[in-house]
Amino acid sequence: MSRGELAQYITLTVAIAGLQFAWSVEMGFGSPYLLSLGLKKSLVSLVWLAGPLSGLIMQPLVGVLSDKSTSRFGRRRPYIVGSTVCSVLCLAVIGWTRELAGGRATLAVYLAVVAFYFLDFAVNCLQASLRALIVDVLPASRQDAGTAWASRMIGIGNVVGFLMGFLDLVRLLPFLGSTHMQVLTTIASAVLGATVAVTCYFTSETPLLQPSLSSSDDNLQAFRALFTSLHALPTVIKRIFRIQLFAWIGWFPFLFYGTTYVADLYVAAHSSDGGTDAELMERGTRAGSLAMFVQAVVSLGSSMVLPLFTYSAATGSLQPPPPPAGSISVFERGMRALLAVRARVAVSLPTMWAISLGIASSAMMLTLVTSTVAMASVLLAVCGISWAVAMWVPFSMIGETIRGGSDRTLGRQQMHAAPGGGSDYVQVAMGDIPLEVIDSHSEDGSGQEPDLDARPPSEPAELSAGTILGVHNVFIVIPQFITAFASSLIFAVFEHLQGTAPDAAGGQHARQIALVISLGGLSAGVAVYLSWQLRRLA
Repeated sequence: MSRGELAQYITLTVAIAGLQFAWSVEMGFGSPYLLSLGLKKSLVSLVWLAGPLSGLIMQPLVGVLSDKSTSRFGRRRPYIVGSTVCSVLCLAVIGWTRELAGGRATLAVYLAVVAFYFLDFAVNCLQASLRALIVDVLPASRQDAGTAWASRMIGIGNVVGFLMGFLDLVRLLPFLGSTHMQVLTTIASAVLGATVAVTCYFTSETPLLQPSLSSSDDNLQAFRALFTSLHALPTVIKRIFRIQLFAWIGWFPFLFYGTTYVADLYVAAHSSDGGTDAELMERGTRAGSLAMFVQAVVSLGSSMVLPLFTYSAATGSLQPPPPPAGSISVFERGMRALLAVRARVAVSLPTMWAISLGIASSAMMLTLVTSTVAMASVLLAVCGISWAVAMWVPFSMIGETIRGGSDRTLGRQQMHAAPGGGSDYVQVAMGDIPLEVIDSHSEDGSGQEPDLDARPPSEPAELSAGTILGVHNVFIVIPQFITAFASSLIFAVFEHLQGTAPDAAGGQHARQIALVISLGGLSAGVAVYLSWQLRRLA
């Protein structure tokens, strides 16, 4: 990897680190903050429905609209900048809710809830645009490396975000606010704005000069065709969607209840230590936060190491270094030995995905027989390995499939005849060629150049990078609804049978959460089987 490529990977994906930092602030500190404003626990869960709702709506919608955008700034950049500005404003409202409400408690709650909802919609718009930008900018052979760097940036954002929970920010940075949330949202806004500015400044986009759909009615038709056109997608992408559906049914219980699971085990183990229930729960919450911090560190380390031992369909399997031409130093001999070992143990992306899902599934199901904070923390940390792969491999395979088709088309016809004929040619941007055009326009021997912009009226609206990634996100969001309703039903049944509120006894609640997480592990086991089958296609 050259220095130029390394710089491109960093500048292209650094905004994802800023996005993840802002997201970790919301997920890690949002619930306690809303409770401190006076919102009832039963209503906090309704606030977090903003996440799946915004993902279900925004990512497919932004994918369609940005794919057709003819802005001179590029297809993705206007949505990136606009969603960043909206996110910063929402973070400011969240941090200074009480001040904006003028001491009126009810108004403060309404302001905070509305701000969190708008923040979720803005974050999903930003995420969809940043992911599509990676697919647009990098060729198929570099999609794996690009998404691996995105996974690393997610790890960095998580580590920094969880680390903030251990610091006394008001004492360290009193000039940024008088409360922990004010300082935290100010830092998150600054980090998000700075990282997005770096990505937008150093990343070049090729503007789309002519949209493939010319009217708003056609854009509406494209949006309606998002799901009716799924059959037109490559088989690999459809298989990935199916795997994600089962994998994320496993991931969401882990994400929702991992911290609470460790906290309840801590409460059960230290209930006789003395102190009030609030103090005991606070110590348990810190233990859970520490476990998630370790998990984030493991995930970051895994995102650095695992890509070195994988290969993609575009790059092919790793080869050992050729024999040296002459004498070499001891250091060079050692490096060549390491490269030879790496080539022997490297696996394909689908294989790495299947192995990581197997690790996650096993760890999730082991929560049923875990009764100590230390063991639960180890299981969460082990899941960090699988989490790093989940943030990297599926996006890499989707990007490879999209750009691989575009690259093959350009290999056949790199130039497109300019209007009016003659010897003048204009370059065709790879990201502007939709999959349907790639599949339907082949060389027919007629001697005429195919019209890359034409699409028969009977064909479904074309699906490009942003659209496909938007649909992909739907298969991540649907499991969130399934998990939320299923876990609520399970907890309600236990409450009815035992006559005890879940948070009244730590050990009892921990066993209930372990059951929910282990059921998610069974679903992840189905994803293991499906991803293992994917090796035959990818």
